[in-house]
Amino acid sequence: MIDPTRAAAWKLLCEFTQTAALRRHALAVEASMRALARRAGAAGEQELWGVVGMLHDFDYERFSTPQDHVWKGMAILRERGWPEVVVRGVGAHASYSDVKPESPLERAIVAADELSGFVGACALVRPSKSVRDLPPESVVKKMKDKTFARAVDRDEIRRGAELTGMPLPELIALVIAAQIPIADRLGIGGAPAGELPDEPVPPVPDPI
Repeated sequence: MIDPTRAAAWKLLCEFTQTAALRRHALAVEASMRALARRAGAAGEQELWGVVGMLHDFDYERFSTPQDHVWKGMAILRERGWPEVVVRGVGAHASYSDVKPESPLERAIVAADELSGFVGACALVRPSKSVRDLPPESVVKKMKDKTFARAVDRDEIRRGAELTGMPLPELIALVIAAQIPIADRLGIGGAPAGELPDEPVPPVPDPI
């Protein structure tokens, strides 16, 4: 059985994901998951929650269709001895999978995934190109604009808020705050992001 550490998750992510944008998305969702763990009273499990956030799309670059994505990833995780809590967490983020989000961790990955990406997109269209001055109300407003970031599933964002029992503006504020400590690394701090090394794993985001 593999110890589900952050370093092990980063190594697996880098093995399957070469695209910098996908690696940054993994880091963004990891940060949101760690923040959600603290809010849920699971601060002692924030590394585990973060690992699920980091790995939720690790198979996407190679297996991007609904017929393959998450199914291949779950199979790879099981073959390599990752614990079932991680396997289920990865599967739960896809609404079409057979893993219904039941545990707080599984509910949180639904809340973190689409919204983390959407918050980043909202930050990049601000004059500052930074998440640091992004108000939650602006994100709510952008959700109503169906021409903006069309690939983002607004229904999944709302479902995530419902699953965690959080009002949508509160969830948005949490995700924004989670991105701020790593904004420069994600490219949403007002300047283009730098390179992400394969090793070692980038520093953990600061608590919010």
